[in-house]
Amino acid sequence: MNSPKKPLKATLVYPPGEQKISEPIPPPNMTIAVLADALIINGYEAAQLDAEKAWFDRVQHLFNRRQTALIYDKDSAEAYVNGRSRAKLAAEYDRICGLLLKGLKLEKSDLVGITLVDIRAEPLIINFSALLSFAVKKKFGAKTVIGYRGVPKEAFFYLMRKYPCFDYGVYANWGEKALLEIMKDLAGEKAAFTGTIVRRGGSLKNYGGGQERRPYAPHPHYDNRILEKYKAYDSEIFARYNSDFPFIKKLIKNDKRHLVASYVFELTCPGACAFCENDNTLPSDVKSTDRIIDELSELKGKGVTGIYFVNSSFNNHYKLAEELCDKMIRHKLNLKWFDCANLRMMDEHLLDKMRAAGAVKLTFGVETGSQRLLNYVNKGMTVEKSRRYLEYADKIGIWNHIELIAGFPTETGEDVKATLSLIDAVKDFVDLYTLNPFYLYPNSRFYREQTKFGLKVVPYPPLQFMNFFYPLYRIVEQYSLKFDEICGLKWKKKNTQIVESTKAVAAKIDSIATYRAIGNEHVYLLTCLYDKLGHKNKELIRKLVKALTLKFKPYNLNFFMDDFRTSFSKEKDPRIFLPLRGTEFLGK
Repeated sequence: MNSPKKPLKATLVYPPGEQKISEPIPPPNMTIAVLADALIINGYEAAQLDAEKAWFDRVQHLFNRRQTALIYDKDSAEAYVNGRSRAKLAAEYDRICGLLLKGLKLEKSDLVGITLVDIRAEPLIINFSALLSFAVKKKFGAKTVIGYRGVPKEAFFYLMRKYPCFDYGVYANWGEKALLEIMKDLAGEKAAFTGTIVRRGGSLKNYGGGQERRPYAPHPHYDNRILEKYKAYDSEIFARYNSDFPFIKKLIKNDKRHLVASYVFELTCPGACAFCENDNTLPSDVKSTDRIIDELSELKGKGVTGIYFVNSSFNNHYKLAEELCDKMIRHKLNLKWFDCANLRMMDEHLLDKMRAAGAVKLTFGVETGSQRLLNYVNKGMTVEKSRRYLEYADKIGIWNHIELIAGFPTETGEDVKATLSLIDAVKDFVDLYTLNPFYLYPNSRFYREQTKFGLKVVPYPPLQFMNFFYPLYRIVEQYSLKFDEICGLKWKKKNTQIVESTKAVAAKIDSIATYRAIGNEHVYLLTCLYDKLGHKNKELIRKLVKALTLKFKPYNLNFFMDDFRTSFSKEKDPRIFLPLRGTEFLGK
């Protein structure tokens, strides 16, 4: 009697990168957990490897200085995986690959899948991915796939031509579906590839499409062993901050353990903001409130105490948001949570419900202090509404995070002044800022309706957009499509204006809150403080955060950062806010 055939196994890898976030303790990556869920429910085996945490916790320390330099050397790494290295150098890379497999405790799989995380495909991410892929092919004969929906197909052609160790490249929006077709291909079945580039012998073939969206927002199947590594006691959290105060020592007498995990119940957005990549004409992928409660309860059962929602917005649908808050309260989930919230569908009643349901921090897309620009981009709100609800959210103890965009199309000096005035008007109600220079995205209404918004996109020469191994400071074109304002500035001058506007807004934030208030969320710290002190003590929490964050140790550094200035020289792009320590750039 024949034994049943063993199901194919895929190992899903989240690679390390140096320029992602600078949180002292970040939530675990959700992408590999979502992909694992799709594989498991379709009968495959799935292993999850958080190589990001493993790398910074221990694996990077397995290598000597020479080996570390080789891991970061793109030319040498590329030559090695293409079989062009001299014998001595190839032997050194063989040792590096052996240490990688051993340090990561990677077991045999039929497929190793690596998520590129985002468009910042920096040298560590790419070289690590290439060396790991080469190693698993050589040792286990495994096929490899790299993917991420935020990276265009041209990028995967570029990478797969350079690195023959990559067998598939996935750019599909619905990555889980594309992955399942790859598993069929490995099983010898006919695969309906979508949004995937496939290596066949010496050639690459693109299977188009891939624009299809999930019917519902994805469900993450977190590996319990990974979650365990992200649990942190109060004492462990405070140890990563400037915490040598008697009051802090009193706070941690009851040393509680925290775990914050990412979760999503809606990625689509019904809003029609002209700058946003989210196409509001697509059908909603929002889950029912009962399903959300079930999935949140499942996470709580795994030890999760806080939720970092990655929704397009918590309150895209007012009634659903209200119902969800009521059920979170009724089911006594007692989860502290963070999310984006739009001001278009907001009032005091809903803010009260969100607070009662556990909201700690809300991120509001304020964008600009210019009412003219808000109308132009179809934001659907007023400057006064922003001020009003930020004040009320602060009053009830919510940690307020606002997002601003500098350099919108048609922006004038008066528009910039209006934004600076708004920052002054709400400074007592805002705790954290995200400042983004304007980017023109290919899926946005600005791109799809160029004439309506008075824009003309300037075509790119082939591969100009594909500079992955960028220097520390990147040119604007590596993020935004070039464009001219039909009745205004041509791209060169517009690019300069975007940079100057960003510098002006950044300087204003620095003058009222310092650069420490730009970008760093301190999710675990806020979870801990709100758990111990509650919303009613927000003023005390604010004072504590200001003192504690005078210095802190990000998860990927082995020392404390104590200087958070941002450099804005003319030849450097202020689109990236890099902390400084003296004159040394830390690469974060």
